[in-house]
Amino acid sequence: MRIKKPYKIIVIGLPKTGTSTITVMLRMLGYEVSGPEINFIKNDDDELFLRYEQANAFQDYPWCFEWKQFCNMKNVKFIILYRDRYKWWESFYNSYGKQGVNYLSYPYFNMPKNKENKSAFLEFYDTYYKEARKHQRENPKNFYYTETLNLSWIELCEFLNEKIPRNLIGRISKIPHANKYNYKRKRSIVYSIINYGKNSFIRLFGLSNYRKITSFFHKNRI
Repeated sequence: MRIKKPYKIIVIGLPKTGTSTITVMLRMLGYEVSGPEINFIKNDDDELFLRYEQANAFQDYPWCFEWKQFCNMKNVKFIILYRDRYKWWESFYNSYGKQGVNYLSYPYFNMPKNKENKSAFLEFYDTYYKEARKHQRENPKNFYYTETLNLSWIELCEFLNEKIPRNLIGRISKIPHANKYNYKRKRSIVYSIINYGKNSFIRLFGLSNYRKITSFFHKNRI
């Protein structure tokens, strides 16, 4: 059963700007987070708004590109998440092993992911965040702007009017940094075993219960 929250949250942050980390943080606060929506087709607004009703927080594709459609709605808050633009490009370029036009967010970037287009992608990045900051200045109460490296439970919880998560001994939970070691881990036998256990748990008990368990472990990591 979804926990009722006073706000819906949309993360304004391009893929590879720390969206996996903020997803874990929001789940630790009890939000049901949607995204990336790998089967979504651009311009299908009926499907977009249908999915909007099915969760209370949204990140990555397509939400990070469609966020302006929700700016005038009541009880919606926005988290602008950014990182160094050159580090973003390096991470984005190397992500998922897919270049050319075979990457999820191609319908919005609308250009092949290759080294020749680096300047064009960086220009897209600059324009994207310039527009987000403009909306923040116009409505500062509903926008929280932070660099991924500076994510803070204190600032995030103050913005969302949530209690700061603490572990079983009362200490503030650590920031999860969800994908920090994923590349190396995914190449290990241990990771393969853990991933098999994860998939087996999901088949038996469902994705929702898996997320509750992982949120508990993240919250109580000492």
